[in-house]
Order: sequence, then C-alpha cells, then structure tokens
Amino acid sequence: MADGIQQLQQQLSSGCEVCCSKGMLDKFPDILSVSFLVEHVGIIVCHRGQFTVMTAEEAYTVESGKTLFVNRGTSFHVADSSPDILYSLLFYRVDAIKEIIGNTVMGMKFLEVINPRPCQIVDSLEAPGLNHYIAMFSELPDNINDVFIEKERLLLMLSLTYRLCYIIGRTMSSNNTISGRHTTIYIELMKLVGKHYDSERGVAFYADKLCLSPKYLSSIVKSVSGLTVQQHVFKAIVRRSIFLMNNTDKSVKEISDSLNFPNPAAFGTFFKKQTGLSPRHFRKRNIRS
Repeated sequence: MADGIQQLQQQLSSGCEVCCSKGMLDKFPDILSVSFLVEHVGIIVCHRGQFTVMTAEEAYTVESGKTLFVNRGTSFHVADSSPDILYSLLFYRVDAIKEIIGNTVMGMKFLEVINPRPCQIVDSLEAPGLNHYIAMFSELPDNINDVFIEKERLLLMLSLTYRLCYIIGRTMSSNNTISGRHTTIYIELMKLVGKHYDSERGVAFYADKLCLSPKYLSSIVKSVSGLTVQQHVFKAIVRRSIFLMNNTDKSVKEISDSLNFPNPAAFGTFFKKQTGLSPRHFRKRNIRS
C-alpha cells in the first residue's frame, strides 16, 4: 500500500484533475495531515476503523460503513485515524465538466447548492455505486495523451456528479425539515453571489436584491447551509482566486485588483486566513511538474 499512498500524495500535491486512491489504503498521505484546500469534489469511503477530519467549523468522525463528502472550497485536515483504518478516496474537479452540464447546473441543484455544508457523512449503503466509480477511475491509465481516455474520464466525472446529486439530494430530503421557500431563497442567493462576489461582500446588498431584511436572510442561509452569507461570498472569492492562480499567469497584484482588494497585502491576508496558505505558497505548491 505504500506505493499507493505515495502516488496519492503526488496527485494531491500536484493538483491533478482526478485524485484516486486506486484501491483501499491503510494510511492517509502526509499532505492531508495539515490544512488542505479542496479544489475538488471529495469522496472518502471508510471500509474499516475510523478517522476524524477537521474543518474551520467543526470535526467529523467517519466510522466503518460511512462515506464522507467534502465540498470544494473546504479547508480540512485529517486529525486522527485508528490503527486499523482502511479507506478509499476520490477527488475530482467539477470545472472540467461544467461546459458539458451548461445551464442545467442550477436547475439540478448542483452539488454546492444541495450540499452547501463543508462536509457530510452518509451511510455507505445509502451511497451505492461509489466504490464502483473509484474502481473505474483507478483503472484509467495515467498521463496518457489519448482523446478517448480523456473523453471517458470526463463522462465518468459527469455520471458520478449526477449520482452524487441524487445521493445527497435524497439524503437531505429525508432528513431535512427546511421549507421549500427557504431552499428557493438560498438558491437565488447563490446565483447572486456568483454574479457579484467580486464587488459586493456584505449581507445588506444581497438582502436588498431579494427584498428581505439582512437578519431574515442571514437566518435562512444559516439554517439551510450552516454558513453565513459572507462565508459563501468568501468561498466564491477563494474559488476564483484559485482558478486564476492555477490557470493564468496573472500576478498576485493583478488577482488582488481583479477581486477589488485594496492592495495585495490585504488579499494575501484574506487568502491565508481562508486556506491556510499564502497566495505565493499556494501557487508554488500547485506548480505542476
């Protein structure tokens, strides 16, 4: 298993589009023992023993027979695991399939809307087929410049995304007492955040757009997602920052300016508080070999 752990460590540290454990592992890679920012949708299936992950908001203990979903934009680390731990892991970037999904993202209540909390634990019996997906991803060749392999990888990500929406949506509907109106307001807020996050960061702006009081909007968003309006705005800023750092040659100052920070120092302080890494450290860590 040592080779598998090392391979997973390399995938996670290099920002691969798909990071897969390729079978069950008995130890977490070192990169997950410190604050790790998830740029992907994350799935960790616990087959034996238990492990605990920590986010800024709370701790999640995952026992045998349970599956942990980690939402993208979440900073977490594995705080503890039992000596008999056995798990499998799959992280993948949803950005790669957004062009395929297109405008149906909000219509299908995409993962970040139906699963707004940083992490969610479900019974693995309620999440059928995930091990099969992990196995299929693990069987795909690495670093092969083959258009058919790449298309297969994209289609697997698309299929898995719909499966996750079904699993999480069903789990939430069976356990949730949140009203349909609250969910609708939350979805409308997320649309507004997606349009205005780079310039509007206060709850008053979004409440005005939705014709609600700031206090009432804050209460609804907290009840649905467990996060504040401002935390959702901050998550959107972090996602955009990461995209610009990973996919462009823009300097930290240019990124700071595009996101309307007063100066690069303020942006750096914000980014480090949200992710645990400075922008330069994050970019250096994610330079691909």
